[in-house]
Amino acid sequence: MDNLVIDSMSVSNQAVHTGNIWFWIAIIEVFVILYLVSRLIFHSQKEHIKVKEQLKSTPINLGNTINSAFNSKPLYDKLKVKCHPDRFANTPLQDKANELFQEIQANKYNYDKLKELEEKAIMVLNINF
Repeated sequence: MDNLVIDSMSVSNQAVHTGNIWFWIAIIEVFVILYLVSRLIFHSQKEHIKVKEQLKSTPINLGNTINSAFNSKPLYDKLKVKCHPDRFANTPLQDKANELFQEIQANKYNYDKLKELEEKAIMVLNINF
């Protein structure tokens, strides 16, 4: 009977000891997670500051901003119809039309760039607007 009591006490002590180990492992995991989250936040703030400084160093062209807001959509629609690569299928200009069309799509909201691309379309694809 004494052996049974001693064995149950040792099992109880082992359970408490195992519980303590898992408690400390959980505490360590919390600190690791907090460290990783703080690094992630710091990195995103650093990137945010870099972008902010880059934007501060570039001049703002308010004329282009206003033109882009009001005039880029009609110009974009005109260019996408006239410069669509399907219009130049099976011709030597198909690759150039495809490149130009991709540039037009990438600069959909930039009026000045769309005007440049319109001039490029006139020169490269021989399109009359």
